[in-house]
Amino acid sequence: MRRREPRAEQAPADGFWVTPEVPGLELQRAAYTRWAFPKHSHDVFSLCAYDAGAEALHLQGQRVVASAGSLLAVAPGEMHEGRAADSGVGWAYRILYIPPALLTRAAEEAGAPAGTLPGFAAPVLEDSRLLGSFTATFEALKDGAAARLEREERLLGLLVALLRRHAGVGRRGRRTPACTPGVRRARALLEEDVTRNVSLEELARAARLSPWHLVRAFHQQLGQTPQVYQRALRLRRAQELLAGPLPMAEVALASGFTDQSHLIKHFGRTLGVTPGAYRAAVRSGLEAQRKHVQYGAPAPL
Repeated sequence: MRRREPRAEQAPADGFWVTPEVPGLELQRAAYTRWAFPKHSHDVFSLCAYDAGAEALHLQGQRVVASAGSLLAVAPGEMHEGRAADSGVGWAYRILYIPPALLTRAAEEAGAPAGTLPGFAAPVLEDSRLLGSFTATFEALKDGAAARLEREERLLGLLVALLRRHAGVGRRGRRTPACTPGVRRARALLEEDVTRNVSLEELARAARLSPWHLVRAFHQQLGQTPQVYQRALRLRRAQELLAGPLPMAEVALASGFTDQSHLIKHFGRTLGVTPGAYRAAVRSGLEAQRKHVQYGAPAPL
């Protein structure tokens, strides 16, 4: 059993998710008031982000308090116990349960020797930038509409940043080596079929680079990461299809988006207009052009 936690009363968890493409990776969102965790451990690495209140814990032989705005790192097999730091107030947090093999892989990508399972000098981390990355990663992982490439890229980026800044892992000060042929091959794979839910591992194999090296080289040469480039390709395809007769839901699927709501979300966020408004404007422009041609007037520039 993955987590050996108390079952004396019903835990008021308000969300639990799993990610099929990353075996062993799990997500949880929960809030507690009078709940107390007796001494227990996990066989995975736990990264917690505190959203409200504070939890007092005993781990690494000391008492620590993790409060809103902080992160908590708990190593696999590390015994710990926790309860509300302020009786009656409780705490709320989000947790990523990360398989040790995935953390080891991220450490290698960050520059650690092969097989290294890094540790943290202090379990409570005060790092607003990393917390922002955690939030973006958590939302992408639990959102079934997010592209696989986006989920994997965000997760790897979060873990590499965590290890470099708080576990002393990495080759600091080294520039990312340019690798134009590899980036070109990865770019061609993305452009080949915008609807394909390609994985970061597959993209890296095509580029003949490690996943994190690919992400850095891609960004260095094209000014964006592979998942951002893929989304741009999909939005461009959607713009082309919106000029035609396809229903909006079919435009979304034919452009590589999970559904219509996913298309609307990214279209508006990126282009500043809804797909419906864009379609209406395109049709209006085409109609105006048709009338100008019909009556012999020059089409507007």
